[in-house]
Amino acid sequence: MVNESSIPLFWKNPYQKEITCTISKIKENNIQFSQELLYPGGGGQLPDNGVLIYNNEEYPIDATYKDSEGIWCKVLSTETSQFDIDKEVILRLNWERRYSFMKAHSAQHLFTHVLEKLFHCETLKANFEDNWIEMEVSQKLTPDQVFEAVEYANDIINSGTEVISVIISQEEYKKEYKHRIRGKTSEEEVVRLIQLGENDGFDLVGCGGIHVKNLSESKGIVVESLKGNMIKLVVDKHGFDFANSQRRTMMKLEELTQKKDEKLVEMISNKMTNFDILESGNVKLLKMIFSNIHSWQKRINDYSCVFLELPEIDRQAIQSAAKEIAEGVFLSIIGKNDILYLLSSDEKLPANDIVKELLEITGNKGGGNKAFAQISIQGTEKPLKIVENIIKEF
Repeated sequence: MVNESSIPLFWKNPYQKEITCTISKIKENNIQFSQELLYPGGGGQLPDNGVLIYNNEEYPIDATYKDSEGIWCKVLSTETSQFDIDKEVILRLNWERRYSFMKAHSAQHLFTHVLEKLFHCETLKANFEDNWIEMEVSQKLTPDQVFEAVEYANDIINSGTEVISVIISQEEYKKEYKHRIRGKTSEEEVVRLIQLGENDGFDLVGCGGIHVKNLSESKGIVVESLKGNMIKLVVDKHGFDFANSQRRTMMKLEELTQKKDEKLVEMISNKMTNFDILESGNVKLLKMIFSNIHSWQKRINDYSCVFLELPEIDRQAIQSAAKEIAEGVFLSIIGKNDILYLLSSDEKLPANDIVKELLEITGNKGGGNKAFAQISIQGTEKPLKIVENIIKEF
């Protein structure tokens, strides 16, 4: 059996927002209290913050953390000497922040279970913040697979599935639970498990985080993005706000194109194919120019310089073709969206040094390295002439 007094309050009652307790230890501006209301973070869930009320004065608690001596609250005060050991105080939790993490964390447990059940896809890492979840998974899933998993998870959320906290000794854990745990096993003396579903549940995992009592509190899961093995999800009102924002964008596209659903997707896909063909053509054109760069060379102070205006060419095309540039050449290219690109294969004339001079002259934004740099030339008259003058003085 686990000693009840050894169980932190944030596990026993994660919905408690305020307590009266006493100061038990002080170390600089870090304070320990007789009860552990604030969660110290871990497993992807950020630590709690809140307020300490001492002699009717409020002191912000910036963070909570755990070390070998226990759980500490970092108090934003330069004069912690004013605090007394055993003094009765009030601790108040930043509830909105914690509750957003609770909803996201419980939803992540569910979504991880669903991915494993449907696609044998494991979650490698998960982080939570303000009603959103970011997950790295073991395989690259298609959008259709992710949305299938979301629909499956939302059906479970809407059914009002319970989230149960199980706190047991290592002996009980080995005897009753270890054989059916998802994920890593625990060697801790006191083991904390989170179970989804009543009775034996359908998912059981070791977890020290803070969770809701019922999955319905998460309201539902919405996909924000899918990039490679990274999935970003949103829950609760944030999810609905994001979904409405995306739907608003789609309605504008439908109005502009007079296409809907699959026909809109087909039209955009065709446009993207045409764009890819155009981009491929741009790269081929640049490769041809760069491989015959001597035709456009201009000597300035023994530097081989080339000045081009290619307003339909973007950064990606320029960088894709850059390997065709011969040694000892400096290129200045006015490209798409009033961006000036500087490419140098001459170590004596670094592109980033020229950009620094341009930044001082134009006041615009830019940057780069010795071989490649760029700068906005909006509102700048005769930018190529300015570059030429800088090189003359270099």
